[in-house]
Amino acid sequence: MTKRPQVTPNRRQALTLLGAAGACFIPAWNEKIEAATTTCSLTTPDVTEGPYWVDEQLFRSDIRTDPTTGAVQAGVLLTLAITVINSNASCAPLVGAYLDIWQCGATGIYSDEATYNPGGGTGNVTTTGQKFLRGYQITDSNGQVSFTTIYPGWYTSRSIHIHVRIRTYNGTVALTNYTTQIFFDDTINNTVLTNAAYARTSARDTTNATDNVYTTAGSNNTSMLATVAQTSTGYAATLTIDMAALTATSSAPVITSGGILNAASGVAGIAPGAWISIFGTNLSPSTYTLSSSDLVSGYLPTTLQGVTVMIDGKLAYPDYLSPTQLNVLMPADSNTGTVSVVVVNANGTSAAVSVTLQAILPGLFVQNNYALAVRPSDSTIINGTGAAASGYTTSASAKVGDVLEIFGNGFGPTNPSPTAGLVFSGAYPTTNTVTVSIGGIAATVLWSGLIAAGLYQINITVPTGVKVGSNVVIATVGGYSSPSTALMNIGA
Repeated sequence: MTKRPQVTPNRRQALTLLGAAGACFIPAWNEKIEAATTTCSLTTPDVTEGPYWVDEQLFRSDIRTDPTTGAVQAGVLLTLAITVINSNASCAPLVGAYLDIWQCGATGIYSDEATYNPGGGTGNVTTTGQKFLRGYQITDSNGQVSFTTIYPGWYTSRSIHIHVRIRTYNGTVALTNYTTQIFFDDTINNTVLTNAAYARTSARDTTNATDNVYTTAGSNNTSMLATVAQTSTGYAATLTIDMAALTATSSAPVITSGGILNAASGVAGIAPGAWISIFGTNLSPSTYTLSSSDLVSGYLPTTLQGVTVMIDGKLAYPDYLSPTQLNVLMPADSNTGTVSVVVVNANGTSAAVSVTLQAILPGLFVQNNYALAVRPSDSTIINGTGAAASGYTTSASAKVGDVLEIFGNGFGPTNPSPTAGLVFSGAYPTTNTVTVSIGGIAATVLWSGLIAAGLYQINITVPTGVKVGSNVVIATVGGYSSPSTALMNIGA
């Protein structure tokens, strides 16, 4: 006998919380940031890449983890928003550029390096094969990218900094290859270094005023200095990079290698009936969000504004379009393994890009790294920060014993199954048992299932024994677990 939900799934509230458009919802992964300025700034210096560059080709916005082990680098949380403008194009936003960042950890250590000594009493370290604190994004229609990382530490003879490389391409041919570095105010640097994660046996030997890269960059070296604001969880930094870039004349769509991801978690891969994000260039002539008028007899369309996506030879359901990102609902597919993805628009057809299709690929929707949750007893949204959501009561934290609704993607088959692409209102329980842990302690799962196309709801009770503060939330189903980067804030 099918177990009915003990807490009624609240589809309207869930869709509003996660960013609804008409009858359908838009995945919230890789949230947009404010529109870019088109006013020229000082030209940002093109400086040395340094000895620690490795072209890892890791397409991701959260670079804190090692993708092999899942280990998260300790340190103060830093969110980084970078805008790139092109002085070769009247300072317009540079769209579709590949922007890499790489940095050391809290104690001066870079990943994927042979034996070396970063100083400060660390001694010799070897990180060959590890890939933490490295990754890239593609600039969007506003010339912007965003990253989640930690505030970098220092190593001998260098002030605190993050490396940046920006490349533009025509197909596979690089047109522009530019490097610069991001620096931070030394007053903030000194504050961060008091955090226990940054403890060393000796003090840093170099500040911005004595750093050989910063001081030799010329009078406009301040254009490498980020604007930093303290947040409730760490720091937020912004920087505008003004550079001279060459851009391709070809307008056919291009899918980034490794740029097909679970729309909730950002993990590479796809699953049947899940929302996925596809990144690249020229994917759509313009930015567009699905509306109810686009629906076809109650189904999501398979072509939106002239954009079609084929996955494993089957038509997907587009929901959000931009030149650099598409959000689509996966079609039903019993296949597993390597499949191809193709984007078609009025300007042509992309080359096929391979991606791994698996039956289950769970991820939790987050905002500011906190799992989005609703406490149905009082309709309060728990979002980790307490930031207001229009029309709703909000809270920064939940408490032990609270019943919560959390939301995810890719949790596998349901019984019964809704028809692929159908816009529905109902509750379809998952076939496989879903378990959830908070801070390593098992929560009681009251119900789990689909409540809208591609959108899963899991009803849980916050368990006794969870510590006060931020706790990792992990959902597991069918032997697969969501990434250990989603958090839940528990109050006293």
